[in-house]
Amino acid sequence: MAYLLGIDIGSVNVKLVLIDNCGTVLKLDAEKISSSPRATVVSLISKLSQEFKLEEIASAGVCGSGKTVIPKELNWADHGSPLSFASGLLQYHEDAKTIVQVGGQTAIVIELEDGLKKPWRVTSNPLCAAGTGRFLEQQAYRLGISMDDLSGLALKCDGSPPRIAARCSVFAKTDLIHLQQKGVPLESMLYALCESVARMVISLKKGPFQEPVYFVGGVAANRAIVKALEDVLSARNGYSTRVIVPHHYLHVGAIGAALLSVGKKPSSISLPAADNRQHYYQMPRLEAISLRDSKTNVHIEEPCTGYLGVDVGSTSTKAVIMDESGKNVLAKHYLMTAGRPIDAVKEVFRNLLRYGAEKVRIAGAGVTGSGRYLVGSLIRADLIKNEITAQTRAAEEIDADADIIEIGGQDSKLVIKRNGIVVDYQMNKACAAGTGSFVDELAEMLGISVNNGDFAKLAFEAPFTIDLGTRCAAFMGQAVASVQQEAVPAGVIAASLANSIAKNYLSKVVTNKKLGDKVILTGAVFYNHAVVSAFHEQLKGKNLMVAQHKEVSGAIGAALLAKEETLSRESKFRGFQNVIDTEPVLSTFVCKGCDNNCTITRMQIPNENSTFYGSRCDRYDSTINRGKMETSFDERERLLFQEYKDGCGTGPSVGIPRALLVYDYAPLLIGFLNALGARAVLSSTSTKEVMERAIELSYTDSCFPLKLLHGHGQALQMLTTLSIPALFD
Repeated sequence: MAYLLGIDIGSVNVKLVLIDNCGTVLKLDAEKISSSPRATVVSLISKLSQEFKLEEIASAGVCGSGKTVIPKELNWADHGSPLSFASGLLQYHEDAKTIVQVGGQTAIVIELEDGLKKPWRVTSNPLCAAGTGRFLEQQAYRLGISMDDLSGLALKCDGSPPRIAARCSVFAKTDLIHLQQKGVPLESMLYALCESVARMVISLKKGPFQEPVYFVGGVAANRAIVKALEDVLSARNGYSTRVIVPHHYLHVGAIGAALLSVGKKPSSISLPAADNRQHYYQMPRLEAISLRDSKTNVHIEEPCTGYLGVDVGSTSTKAVIMDESGKNVLAKHYLMTAGRPIDAVKEVFRNLLRYGAEKVRIAGAGVTGSGRYLVGSLIRADLIKNEITAQTRAAEEIDADADIIEIGGQDSKLVIKRNGIVVDYQMNKACAAGTGSFVDELAEMLGISVNNGDFAKLAFEAPFTIDLGTRCAAFMGQAVASVQQEAVPAGVIAASLANSIAKNYLSKVVTNKKLGDKVILTGAVFYNHAVVSAFHEQLKGKNLMVAQHKEVSGAIGAALLAKEETLSRESKFRGFQNVIDTEPVLSTFVCKGCDNNCTITRMQIPNENSTFYGSRCDRYDSTINRGKMETSFDERERLLFQEYKDGCGTGPSVGIPRALLVYDYAPLLIGFLNALGARAVLSSTSTKEVMERAIELSYTDSCFPLKLLHGHGQALQMLTTLSIPALFD
């Protein structure tokens, strides 16, 4: 019997299929890429050879982003992914009108009219990995859950989920972190994430999706994504729309590659013993260094007085107990937040009690981190401070004059000091490139661990490094996947990543600021000795000091600030066991006080007043009902558009989209049109509906404010004339 072989080499998985001349599937297999795509292909072919005779394979085809792994001299058929997916699906589902493919790092929408007989259209996601399987995997990994758990938990979402950005994977991740720190239930966050992915994918195609709609690719296994696609598509089409997941959803591309290979006799099925390709410039190796890391906890034996510091970050939650002098750490604990800040704090406190924390009279408690307000209310903190203030206070105990480089799980900070006084500071922008979660996620792509030292060990053993660039987190993930497909060793990639982290920090955070001669490195990322070595290389001539308790430095700062705050009063701290026993009730509602429609989280502790989080204003910052207070932004908005009167003017109507330069020149535009006798018509403020429509209508991969212009323009579609200002220097 003659066999047809098809292999789909993606950025995350390699899929293999063997079929006969009639299209009957004889073998399906798939493996996740760990060390390299080539090694994964070799493994799959080796397993295939144990069941079938490779010499009986009449033709072989390959598709996917990693198809260059198969050398051209092997004479395999080589086709693009869209054609392979369309051919593979139509073999068993000739009625398909729309194919949605979402893989590890790509998303494609294929529009068919009469199979492949008539012209068909393909749209794909931009370079960013938004709305793909890699993005979902990263979020599941950060939350400490499997992809199977993500789907099951998301389907348990009760009520309307909050909204997560559908414009960019980085901003979507940021929104998810903000919801996490407000205490939004995990199920609601996960389904909101699925809806975000669905909106990202659906925004690739303009107009309605023709049925039947088939969903293929690895992400099609996620039932919550399927439901989210149906929900979003139904809302967009205006009627109930079903999304069909075919039986061989994961292998559709490989099936298509096999079918398209007919007549292409391969010279060999087995790959050459070695891959000698080299498409990259070799740079100097990373120099190995050795550091002394902090000691583990010692059980507290004697009663004493101390100060508690808690740092609730987006990725991890940390707590320390300092002694009465504020010079020594009595106990500390560090664990992943996993999307549950309250549960994380309780677990940290349980571990502190195991170290003997019940023997310590807490004279002051401070909280910092992105979840500081929620947790501060829970534990009755004496002081709540931002991360930069806390990190600066902790660093003063090491060297009061040194600048501070802090890299956390989701953000990076820089504090510049002169003569012991903070003169400048900077945080990374929305992107998480170069942070702790970024390092963990890319290490996971390489199949190595950061925590056990494997990352640094491999990095120091690498004979050279390569340039991976200093772009955003989404693009860096693609860069790693690309060099993996070029057979670059994992150790070389690890060393190169360490260099990229240092370069990214200096170019994106430090920028043109001048660092002093002494710099403190702090944050859990600096447990990775390869990253420390990279900073030494980039900052030659500087005296770099790595904090001993680098992973809990923010919590140390919070404890020291609490010590200073409570010198003349008693602490309000609730107590370790009392916090563990407290069961706060969290609920959410949407504030209708303005067009922002903020999702507000209410925390109710029995016999205590409710506390609220999540508003962009201070409406819920007090239990006293103060009504709506006008802010400076409200005043600016009012002054900008105070000359606008709907219906004013007798001439033709001219629309003004409320976007971009209109927020600077509205009085000029409105006054100009009024002077001409025209009737100015201003679009409404940017509501969620306007944002969703803007994303659907944007054909280019531009910034969000420019996309927003499309939504405001569509809101004025009843008019024949729009006024969109342009500014020329």
